[in-house]
Amino acid sequence: MKYKTCKYKALMLDIDGTLIPYIFTALPSPTVKRAIKKAQKNVVICLVTGRSYAFVRHLLEDLNMHSGYAVVNNGANVVNIKTEELLYDQPIEKTDAEEVLQTLRKNNFSFYVKDEYDSKAYSEGIFSTDQKLQKAYMFFAIEEYSSETIDNLFNQLSHIPHLTLHKTHNQDPKKFGFNISHVNATKLQGIEAIMKSLHLKQNEVIGVGDSYNDFPLLMACGLKVAMGNAIEDLKAIADYIAPSVEEDGVADVIEKFIL
Repeated sequence: MKYKTCKYKALMLDIDGTLIPYIFTALPSPTVKRAIKKAQKNVVICLVTGRSYAFVRHLLEDLNMHSGYAVVNNGANVVNIKTEELLYDQPIEKTDAEEVLQTLRKNNFSFYVKDEYDSKAYSEGIFSTDQKLQKAYMFFAIEEYSSETIDNLFNQLSHIPHLTLHKTHNQDPKKFGFNISHVNATKLQGIEAIMKSLHLKQNEVIGVGDSYNDFPLLMACGLKVAMGNAIEDLKAIADYIAPSVEEDGVADVIEKFIL
């Protein structure tokens, strides 16, 4: 299939498993950095991640990115990189957050809560049993559970209409975690906020991802790209399968569709 490259105006990049390998402190490869530097002359680069902004800053510095946007906390917040102002802000409704908190405790999950867009997450132990959660953007757990355990948790929370639930995974295909946020706090809503701000059409945007929470990312974009290391279900909806993160798949996408 032959693609036209001139029409794209924005590139939405997931971080873990896409921009960098599943190593939290990893940095983009030199090949990817060079490609992004070239691409910035033609398109707006945006990072779209479950991380908080505090854990995106070092990547922005490494990439020498001083403009564009960062969709963080899985879409709960959108930050203007140049001004560091919030373009979008969507916490979980308080009553829903309190129910999630109690359900996680009841099931003996080890979990974390993000209550700011630009700070570290708090472990669940910081909340005493009689303390009410004031605000939550996202609940998450690291990948140490079976798929069935996460499915069971999601079934218990499925009656809450204002939540979105995503599994997470890393290099171990048998270990899973989760992200829980507001139903209007997915990567799709974050990207739509950017598109509205920049007056972009869907067919002018490329999205690249690899995991469960990247379904909304790809669905928001005109050209849907799954990494070679992506889960099979994401590959099934993609227009293009890029090489894996270890093979500098992001650089391949930039060369093929932007430069």
